[in-house]
Amino acid sequence: MTASAQLAAEDDPGPVLRIGRWQLPAGRAATAQARRTVHGALRRWGLGPAAGDLTDHMTAVVQEFLARTATRAREPIHLRLELRASARLLLGEIYNAIPTPLESAHRALDRGPGRGIVALTYGRRPARDGRWYIHSFTWWQPEAAPADQ
Repeated sequence: MTASAQLAAEDDPGPVLRIGRWQLPAGRAATAQARRTVHGALRRWGLGPAAGDLTDHMTAVVQEFLARTATRAREPIHLRLELRASARLLLGEIYNAIPTPLESAHRALDRGPGRGIVALTYGRRPARDGRWYIHSFTWWQPEAAPADQ
């Protein structure tokens, strides 16, 4: 195997084992609903005791997202989880569709100093109803990742 092929193989996160998508209510109810939704999904996906810690991390991400978005009281929140057990990777994505142009939304999220998100990207991915949404990606790696099953 060549060095570049070996690097590509190491960077490949492996096949997706599970993907879940949910729409959560707007406002304060989103955090509690996110906690229940994430915990239930991770338990169903066989993560056992690790589901609790990962649920806590994902709930914190939802709370951070709600604190950053100006549209939190009006628009539903979309939650997407992707589990790649072979790579020991859980990706969480939270977003809300916004009717405003991307530039206005960017300014709304950029108020104040850093808010503790590990990685924040602004997207131009369209929602199904034709609006664009901002997406915030946060990655975390707990100290004790669940063993592959």
